[in-house]
Amino acid sequence: MSEFQLHPRLQADCHVLGRSAAGWLLLQRNATLPWYLMVPESDERELQALPAAQRQPLMEAVFALAAFVKQHHGSEHTNMAAIGNLVPQLHVHVVGRYPGDACWPGVVWGNLPAGEDWSAAQLDGIRQALNEAGMIRN
Repeated sequence: MSEFQLHPRLQADCHVLGRSAAGWLLLQRNATLPWYLMVPESDERELQALPAAQRQPLMEAVFALAAFVKQHHGSEHTNMAAIGNLVPQLHVHVVGRYPGDACWPGVVWGNLPAGEDWSAAQLDGIRQALNEAGMIRN
């Protein structure tokens, strides 16, 4: 595997929040909904192709992230998916949802209206909470 780099579209669309043992944690710039992505350092394009030794920590991190989204953002539930149709780099989406959100009851993919970016203060607060939860390293 060559030196790991995030796909250019992920770099453009997301804030890099930090790195965990499972990979990189990103946040979509559109703050309409809390939409996170976990990106493992791998050349594999599909979740099932990851070796078990890498897949297990990734899934544990995704489940912990879903719990964080519910607690930190007050989301009623979460949507999780590894789609990869537009961005071939393996990444797992974790999106906080609640009745009446901007896409309710439909899917967020392709339906999220344009929205404001997260403020610097919001990003700092999210990073601090993730760090305190042991989900990212400085």
